[in-house]
This record gives sequence, structure tokens and C-alpha cells, in this order.
Amino acid sequence: MAVPGVTNSIWMNYMGAEIRFVQGKKFRTRLAEAGDKNAPPLILTHGGGGHLETFAFNVVPLGQHFHTIGVEMLWHGLSDAPPITDAPAQIGEQVLDVMEALGIERAWLHGEAAAASTVTWMALNHPEKLIGVVYESSGGIRFKEGSVKPPLPPVGGIPMGERTLILLKDPTWQGVKDRLLMVMHYQHPERVTDELVDVRLAHYSRPSTNDAQTRYYSRMGTGAPLPTEEDIATLPCRCWSPGATAAAVRAPTPASAWRR
Repeated sequence: MAVPGVTNSIWMNYMGAEIRFVQGKKFRTRLAEAGDKNAPPLILTHGGGGHLETFAFNVVPLGQHFHTIGVEMLWHGLSDAPPITDAPAQIGEQVLDVMEALGIERAWLHGEAAAASTVTWMALNHPEKLIGVVYESSGGIRFKEGSVKPPLPPVGGIPMGERTLILLKDPTWQGVKDRLLMVMHYQHPERVTDELVDVRLAHYSRPSTNDAQTRYYSRMGTGAPLPTEEDIATLPCRCWSPGATAAAVRAPTPASAWRR
């Protein structure tokens, strides 16, 4: 967490967390872990194009209330990148793999943006492994026409998936920064630090990660159809959505409510 007079870097915010690789039965996953292992487990999954550094502001503060595990998803960062069949389901299998490796029976599962589809897959297919689910910025739901306001047109008329594929073909510092500003902190651009841009550019420029991300975005939306509103209504576990602001999961204030 931030310390007055000290550079507010990713590494400074991760002080107090353990950063490591976990080899499960199926996958090798990079993760960040903090908190009392006897506390309720909370597993965080980031959005498409993210990486473990995404959770730098979250893991340690949430570790005051939970056994918090930030998972770097398949095809992202330094985690495994197997052939893609159905990405949301495969990332769900990754979560189950991590839980088994860490000896976790049940957990809260958080999903940000694209990872919401994995949260829903877990809730529908493995509710026995969940205490509850947290949706941030998305729901992974096929809404009925008229149920919600139509989404705003993509910035510049280019959908985010297509924009990311263009960036992966020629990763540049400014291109990475522009993409970050589109998906996070557009009202607070100062939070998209040079360090964060440097880290994401390093991930996108690494040949193995670039290939994995290109495959991920090329296959996005080609798996099983999203669940319907009726499917979501049958979820047999507690659900919470803090809204579409990145700051919502930073603050540990509402965490006490999650333990009920």
C-alpha cells in the first residue's frame, strides 16, 4: 500500500504479498497471495490483456480481510498458454487447478471485464466450490433486447479486441498507454503510470506472451454462448457487483459485508 514520501510503485504496493508460480495438475499459474490463510479465500481474475501486476493495489489491502489470491490467467503474462478451445471454461479449470494446489475447498471468486464469463461458468458448473461471486465491469451475460442500455460505440469505431490485435502486431509504448486509458482510469489518467505502461509493454513484446495474447483475442467470443438472464437468475450462490469503476475493488471497506 502507498507510503507517504515513498514512490507508489507496483513493487511497493505488493510488499507483504507473495509472488510465485504454482504448478497444478493441469497448469502453471503465476499468482500473488496475501492475508491469513485461515480467512475466507478470495480469488481475483483480471480482464483480457491484463497480467498479475493488475492487482498491485488490491491484493495486500484485501488481504486484511481475506486470504487473497490474484491469479494471472491463462494466455496472459507468464502463466501457461495451452491450445484454446473455450477460454472462459479453461480459465475456470485454471481456477479449480489453483484451488486444489492451495488446498482451498471454497472461495469467493471475482472477475473483472472478460473474466466475468469465467465467474459465471464457475457459478453454473461448480457452485459447490464457491462462497459467492463478485462481478466487476461486466457480467458475462446475454441480455434480452431492451433489458439494459445499449453499449456505447467503441472508441474510434474499433472494438477493443480488434484494437488489441492491432497493438499486438506492433507493440509501442504510446499504443499500450492509449489502450490502458480506454479501459481504466480514463477520468484519472495520472493513475496510468509510466511503470504500468512499461510492464504491459514488456508483456506484449515477449514473443511467447504476444503469441498467446494474439491467439486469445483471435478466439474471443468463439466458445460456448454466453448464459442468458434466466441462467443467471438460477445461480445458487451469492452475487455482488461493485459497479464499473476500477476503484471499487481497491477499497477494503465493503469487505466485511462479503464475510456474512
